Amino acid sequence: MATIKDRVAELGFEFPEPNVPQGSYTPFVRTGNLLFVAGQGPRLRGALAYKGTVGGDLSFEDGEKAAQICGLNILRQVSDACGGEIASVARVVRLAGIVRCTPDFERHAAVMNAASNLMKSVFGERGIHARIATGSPSLPSGMAVEIEALFELTV
Repeated sequence: MATIKDRVAELGFEFPEPNVPQGSYTPFVRTGNLLFVAGQGPRLRGALAYKGTVGGDLSFEDGEKAAQICGLNILRQVSDACGGEIASVARVVRLAGIVRCTPDFERHAAVMNAASNLMKSVFGERGIHARIATGSPSLPSGMAVEIEALFELTV
């Protein structure tokens, strides 16, 4: 069986180490066949990789990279929750992303495409999902992007 980790590697990405929650919560909750993944930031090996404001001290491309790292961290949590098997994921249901940005920044959806495209690359048609992309003047730890996710798992 193919694993999420294998698919991430095939796409040329490093499978991240799991990030430790930065507060009083769990990184994911499974209820029935739904998996809720808590907001994931652009952390690599526990360190914040993209801190700042997209459209300010960070470029649009930095925002995309931050969103992609968030997506990879989501995939790590999904892998941990379902034993790693790609077949365990019936569908990516929804991504909800927040971009820390300047007041005049309007490309939130384009930044989020980096995470959305990653889900489609990993899961194929099952990776197409509903989504919201919004902006905020601040995020925890000063991170540039934070994304939470909802998945349907096979039972």
